[in-house]
Amino acid sequence: MKTLTVLFIDDDIFMLKALNRVASRLKPHWQFYLCSDPLHWQQALPDGAIVDTVICDYLMPDINGDELLKQVSQIMPSALRVLLTGDTAEDVVSKVTEIAHFVLKKPFTQQDINDVFCSLEHLNTLDIEQPLRNKLGRIGYFFALPDIARQIQSMFANEEVDISHAADIIHQESVIAAKLIQIANSAFLGYSRKTVSLEEAIKRLGLKMTETIVVSMVVDQALALRVPEKAHKKINEWSFNYSRLCRQLSKSMGFSIEQQDVVFIAALLSGIGHLVLMSETNEHVDFDSDDTHTMLADATVLTVYILTLWGYPLDLCELILMQDKPDFNATGLNVNTLGLILYVVNLSLTNQLDEPSKNELLNLVVDVDIRQWISNS
Repeated sequence: MKTLTVLFIDDDIFMLKALNRVASRLKPHWQFYLCSDPLHWQQALPDGAIVDTVICDYLMPDINGDELLKQVSQIMPSALRVLLTGDTAEDVVSKVTEIAHFVLKKPFTQQDINDVFCSLEHLNTLDIEQPLRNKLGRIGYFFALPDIARQIQSMFANEEVDISHAADIIHQESVIAAKLIQIANSAFLGYSRKTVSLEEAIKRLGLKMTETIVVSMVVDQALALRVPEKAHKKINEWSFNYSRLCRQLSKSMGFSIEQQDVVFIAALLSGIGHLVLMSETNEHVDFDSDDTHTMLADATVLTVYILTLWGYPLDLCELILMQDKPDFNATGLNVNTLGLILYVVNLSLTNQLDEPSKNELLNLVVDVDIRQWISNS
């Protein structure tokens, strides 16, 4: 495994030393560079060096940190961009989150730095070629997790969760609240009695599934104006159908409720990459044709890239990647079989299971239940 490298930039030499002490204690085998001259930050690095992360102060005499990170994004786009700031005004945070992957409040804590380093380690384990890392790292392919989703994430991370408080937060977004209640009443969850209570809907769905639906929908809302209406609608329909069918198949195969939820979450979050990619490219699908194959190149990797930066677990990200590279020999109630479920359901939803393709796939897949599902689809 390669040695990861970090560049700290701050005109305050004492702050640089403090950052270096914390970083060296957390990751003694990493390489750290210090720069107290923001205008000439590249000179702090060996010739031709490309670091994995740049962490810099926001307010500096000659150049602000957001402007410096713009330079970083152009020169070494694959590097994580982290901003340290004591100014947490909403307009400032909103501005800098368009450029920085992470915004840390000063004074920083060791946990703040460790969270960034953990995300960097996770990104480094992903099987992503350098040209694609450069592409994904450029400004525009990343945006910060919207506030309501971050609030719910933070609340659900606690051991004791106040469901009524969570419901109050979600009620601020009536469309999201309505969608949660709709899904909680859907047949595939198995409840015969309908509910109009958001609190009960959250309890039925569980914290993980509720959080995932909230995240999926706030991302959808954030990108709605940047994606053609037909494409936007098609991706939404695909995401929810994908998650529903994956959960149904996993349930029929005998997976536990927790495992059913995991594959539901992986499928639903997969829509994020498609929305972001469509919002940043001109690769829009012609929905006037009969082709419903809306999957664009690199969308799965883009989903995982964004989720990793948002702090999602590495094992979930690895499961999402399996929808493109499954283990055809997978059998039994394990994560590899869940990955194969994602793969075959995706093929079905994108109209890639004609008879010749079915026969070819049946020659590859070992699991009896999945083979039966393919034959019947």
